[in-house]
Amino acid sequence: MSVRRDMSGGACVGAVITAFNPDHHLLEACRSVMHQVDATVVVDDGSGAPNEAVLDMCRELGAVVSRHTTNRGIGAALNTGVRVARERLGGSGTYILTLDQDSLVPAGYVDALVAAERAATSAGQSVGMVGPERAQGIRSAAARSVGGILHSREPIQSGLLIPTATFDAIGVFADNLFIDGVDSEFFLRATTRGRSAIVARGAKLGHHLGREHVVSVGGRPLALGARRLSLVHAADYRYYYIARNRVILLRRYARTAPAWSIGAVLRDLRHLAVTTAFVPGRWNRLSNTVVGLRDGLRGIDGPRPGADRSSAAPGQPRRR
Repeated sequence: MSVRRDMSGGACVGAVITAFNPDHHLLEACRSVMHQVDATVVVDDGSGAPNEAVLDMCRELGAVVSRHTTNRGIGAALNTGVRVARERLGGSGTYILTLDQDSLVPAGYVDALVAAERAATSAGQSVGMVGPERAQGIRSAAARSVGGILHSREPIQSGLLIPTATFDAIGVFADNLFIDGVDSEFFLRATTRGRSAIVARGAKLGHHLGREHVVSVGGRPLALGARRLSLVHAADYRYYYIARNRVILLRRYARTAPAWSIGAVLRDLRHLAVTTAFVPGRWNRLSNTVVGLRDGLRGIDGPRPGADRSSAAPGQPRRR
């Protein structure tokens, strides 16, 4: 168990970092967070080629490393980490911080999120989760102010501080979704049950979004001023899970969260249209999307039937 430099008035925090085929970024993530929390748990989600040296160095730093023998997806990895972290903290654990292996936590980050949660609770608001105001490459999460407390649009999973009371009230992450949509489902389940997503003003998270494609016409990169125009997209296989799990979530939450549902569909359509127009590999993405929509309508969940899961990483870069 690591030792925090600032106990934030007695708050006890465990960090959960999910990993798949980790490299040096995982070690950097551990180093960035360990002295801000009371326990750090790394969950290797059945890596096809685990980097034992990196995992050993995480252990040397003081992290607990838990291993899945097979790739079980982001939801299962998070749930294993939450369980192990709470066991390590015993009855004193009050918060869990979830992180991807390629996120970096700046100094004072955890204390800022704890302070935001306590301010909201003191104002009589029920807090389900707290996220940063900004993550690298993503617009501000701030949506509106309620009684002086900044509420959030749907936050990304990485860098999210979750009171253990939230898990006790609504349960853990939906591991049947496997990859994409796990964070969306948790957000919807919390907010539709009266637990708000809160923003920690000024908090920023270092985070890698996904694959980047530089848009070009006639072999020449397009530019906006001095910056090249680029688009962030996911691996082709992920579009199956994006489409399938979106259908599952719409069937579950369209009535209780209609605004979210409409916005999510519009964002997905916009992203698919833009990547189809400008990013190579369009037919693979479109075919994965079609199969995902079909399986979503059939109610199929879990890992894709018959798919090779050796490349299915637990991190889930978000498109904003």
